Amino acid sequence: MELFYYVVFGVLTAIVAVFELSKNKNDRTPTSQAFNSFKNNYLVVYSLMMAGDWLQGPYVYFLYTTYGFGKGDIGRLFIAGFGSSMLFGTIVGSLADKQGRKRACITYCITYILSCITKHSPEYKILMIGRILGGIATSLLFSAFESWLVAEHFKRTVDLRTFCALAMSSSF
Repeated sequence: MELFYYVVFGVLTAIVAVFELSKNKNDRTPTSQAFNSFKNNYLVVYSLMMAGDWLQGPYVYFLYTTYGFGKGDIGRLFIAGFGSSMLFGTIVGSLADKQGRKRACITYCITYILSCITKHSPEYKILMIGRILGGIATSLLFSAFESWLVAEHFKRTVDLRTFCALAMSSSF
């Protein structure tokens, strides 16, 4: 069954590569060197932040089971994380606009680091604090970086086509 997923991934990658390589100049949005530098900088930073979030996700449940917690306790930990993300997700965007997007991105990094540090403790209360911090960090991840992207792009240029191309690059 695992081979099936590798084959599907390979086929889809090949299809995307064919579509991308078959583009001609009329299909591409002309961009400046400064814009390409900005785009590459954003995509590298955003990809690293997303990878950090995605890579630790599948292992958290197993980590909690090795600490001896049952399904109910683990479920409450996950609900706390998702609940804090839901709660704080409604306000972090406006806080990023008021306090500054750069500060919000740095706050994401600090909050996420603290969340990861708490996973080294088998103490339930500390893990709960870590899940709440992780929820806050997730809310910042999905709002502060995109808010920074929009503001910085329109500070540099007002071309909507290049913004759409950049937004699509970070999404797909």
